[in-house]
Amino acid sequence: MAETQIQDEFHEKMAAAGVKALWERTMHNPREPVSEPPRAWRWAEIEPLIDMAVAETGMDVAERRVLSLANPDLDIPAGASVTTNLNAGIQVLMPGETARVHRHTANALRFVLEGGNGTTTVDGKVCPMNKGDLILTPGGTWHEHTHAGDSRIVWLDSLDVPFHRAMHTQFFDPGPAGNFPPLPPDEAYLNGGLIPQAGPGMQAPAYSPQFRYAWEDVCATLDAMPPAEDGSKTLRYANPATGGPAMNIFDVYMIELAGGEATIPFRTTANGFCLVVEGEGQSTIGDQIIDWGPYDVFTLPHWNRYSHKASGDGAKLFMGTDREILRRLDLLREERG
Repeated sequence: MAETQIQDEFHEKMAAAGVKALWERTMHNPREPVSEPPRAWRWAEIEPLIDMAVAETGMDVAERRVLSLANPDLDIPAGASVTTNLNAGIQVLMPGETARVHRHTANALRFVLEGGNGTTTVDGKVCPMNKGDLILTPGGTWHEHTHAGDSRIVWLDSLDVPFHRAMHTQFFDPGPAGNFPPLPPDEAYLNGGLIPQAGPGMQAPAYSPQFRYAWEDVCATLDAMPPAEDGSKTLRYANPATGGPAMNIFDVYMIELAGGEATIPFRTTANGFCLVVEGEGQSTIGDQIIDWGPYDVFTLPHWNRYSHKASGDGAKLFMGTDREILRRLDLLREERG
């Protein structure tokens, strides 16, 4: 029997049995992880779509009016994603509008880009929403949005929905809300180094009991910090009860860059994205250079070495990352320099 005939019969029988020959794979044990290229979304292109979205879609049609950022390099069967494990979008609420209460297993954040006098109620806690504020809705918390201002309020949404979809752990519950866990007020965490202990009527959740991080507090803390050797400052949004990440598997940071000075190159097995809060500049990510300005969003795909450089007087970058997922799984690897 000819060798070709034997091979064909062999492959036919393997296919029928549902097996494949590992030694015939074209790529054997790549030395470094394969990653998608970085992507950017420009505020100049997205901002005009916000008014169009409002004109075209009422809240009776869209429970939440969100423009999802879709990365064409990621094969996401349902929904959109900006990078592995994380999605992001731009949400708008007009005066007098509300977004109904619900909860889900995914962790979510809202970073306010424009406007004020909005509120997000999280497990019964009313959190004001003003420009620069970060509002967290950790997985399993009931939340709803209202807007009492006189002009639109716009924020960046980001969730770890892609991770939950991959793990088949994505649940969604509509309202009505109820059975809120007893949490201490945010004022209980005003003094660093003093942590309220759980007691009767108060429990310590797996996430931060503080849901709102005010912009003025972020700026004051950055002003008080000494810079790193490359002139940058990095601030972590933390759980004040533990010092860990604010949400159990979704880590967020604020990075302040000194003008004209590039940060020390860094790479990690974690995936992330940056929202430009203030300033202009550019980032070298892998072999690409991305120029950015206010409210642009760009990705930091895993294992791409990256460095940021702000022009002018400097810049501030808000960064979301799945770093905590990999750290907990002992899959986090990082290189600096």
